[in-house]
Amino acid sequence: MDIKVRNKKWDQDVFLKERNKVLSMWPTGKEVDLDEAIVYQKNLTESRTFGKVVEKLDREGKTVVYTRAGTPILEDEIELNKALVASGLPLIPVTTDSYTRLGQFDKVERGLKDSIRTGRPMLNGFPIVNHGVRNTRKMVESCEAAYNPRFANVDGRLIAEISFAAGMTGVLADPFLTFGNYEKTATLAQCIANYQYIHRLIGHYAENRVVITVDLDSWLSHGPFPSSISIATLVAAALIAAEQGVKSIVPSFQFEGNLLQDIAGARLTRKLVNEYLDYYGYKDVVVPGLFVAQSPIFPCPQDMSYSFSYLSYTALVAALAEAATVTVKTIDEAAGIPTKDTHTVSYRAANWMLNVVRKQGIKLQNEQLELEEKITEMEVRAILNKVMELGKGDIVIGFIRAVDMGVVDSPLSANINVKSRVLGIRDNNGAVRYLDFGNLPIPEEAKEYHRTKVREREAVEGRKMDYSVFIADFWALSKGAIIGA
Repeated sequence: MDIKVRNKKWDQDVFLKERNKVLSMWPTGKEVDLDEAIVYQKNLTESRTFGKVVEKLDREGKTVVYTRAGTPILEDEIELNKALVASGLPLIPVTTDSYTRLGQFDKVERGLKDSIRTGRPMLNGFPIVNHGVRNTRKMVESCEAAYNPRFANVDGRLIAEISFAAGMTGVLADPFLTFGNYEKTATLAQCIANYQYIHRLIGHYAENRVVITVDLDSWLSHGPFPSSISIATLVAAALIAAEQGVKSIVPSFQFEGNLLQDIAGARLTRKLVNEYLDYYGYKDVVVPGLFVAQSPIFPCPQDMSYSFSYLSYTALVAALAEAATVTVKTIDEAAGIPTKDTHTVSYRAANWMLNVVRKQGIKLQNEQLELEEKITEMEVRAILNKVMELGKGDIVIGFIRAVDMGVVDSPLSANINVKSRVLGIRDNNGAVRYLDFGNLPIPEEAKEYHRTKVREREAVEGRKMDYSVFIADFWALSKGAIIGA
């Protein structure tokens, strides 16, 4: 396998040459003036600076909702963001529409014009590229908050250029999320290379004393599946971003539904990302806080009462895990695109739980939580050690080879380049276990622990754990249960 991409900082001349191509992808690229953008960013207040807001939340022991929201018409987007800020959200995500994420800007233009003409959203997000720097900056300046563009496409380079020039100070920029969850044919090498461009752009801002924060969502599990792959990819993505000069990184851990396992995984995520950054020499990179979220892969309850419970559970665990933010789904997300009012109601409900529980300063600890953390840490370290071995010290080469060999894998991935020879299942307490290890380099001690937990459930239910049980477990949370019937 001939692998050209490396975990090596891009040469400045190569980066600037590539920028010319990126900015020519759509006419609004001409609005990007990097020198002017740097000056503009330097004049932003701390409340508009993503990393500073996260750092303050973490320091003060607060957890806030970090939602997903975006609508095409500029005035509607401004109105939506004002409603979110009024609901107590200091961090505002700007979710881009599907056509923007696919780079189909001509279709975006038609959809945007139709939206403005009819007064109804014809796109499922905010088209940052087509709005350009000037309009997007109007949106950014409309609220005293820190903005972050949300996209997970293989090529979001122009989105990032315009977003930063418009005054956004954070960005979701995770190649593993894109590769494992949002792309069908793109290779991991393609995804990493394009995200290295975004990380290098952020590094250029950092060299001029402007810190833009990268948040990482990881390779999400498709259904009930242990978090070791997700955490390993968070560590890898952090190292890849740091090599290009990123100075502020926030990892995000995705909840699976078992309280102790979720808290253990969240705590371990922050610990390992910090540890590996330091070990590999990126000691000047700050991890200002931890994000957590309901896994977007799981079905959302269609029963509205269940939806309230689901978001409240997620908020509860986020508070106990001492996260800076938590992403919850709105109560009507299963029905379609959420309205401004349901955004407000959903986040007020989550805020009640966050304010009440986080304030109590509960330090949850018991033997089972410690065991879950120990087992997961053992697995993550084994995966990363094998990846480094395959890459001969280069984590990019190692991960590309590991995916090709199934050493890094996940079930039901949409990407044809993923082996998908692994499977998960829940145990009697709803914790996720490996049912099929595939070619993952899981230590024997951890394997036996998972096997024991699976056998315990088989004994209780009197049936073999198999693919049909995996599917039942996949739907369980949406039906108000932790274990599939």
